[in-house]
Amino acid sequence: MADVAKILRLVEEGALSPEEAEQILAALRGEDAPAGPRDPAAAAQGGPGERARHLRIEITEHGRQVVNLRVPINIASFAAGIVPGLPDADAERIRDTIRTGARGPLVDINSDDGSRVLIVSE
Repeated sequence: MADVAKILRLVEEGALSPEEAEQILAALRGEDAPAGPRDPAAAAQGGPGERARHLRIEITEHGRQVVNLRVPINIASFAAGIVPGLPDADAERIRDTIRTGARGPLVDINSDDGSRVLIVSE
């Protein structure tokens, strides 16, 4: 779990791309690196019936975006368990989406002060 947190931090800092993190995590699990498009725009768009490959996490506080993170789907289930303040029902919805490969909005929480949490599978 500590390795996943380190890799997430490196992706957030821009030291690793989501695709590079995906390859590292696959290697840590003893799996082959995932195949597929390497062009980020192509990966985000996907084709009909293509499984989700990333979770987009956007957090806005008082109208100012503070997080815009794209996390490889193969580490998202780990991340869902360690996000502070994420209700268990939302974490389970994220895990279900990962299992099924569905695409679309998962969590969209807005507050009156202009704060928002948006999590989308893409």
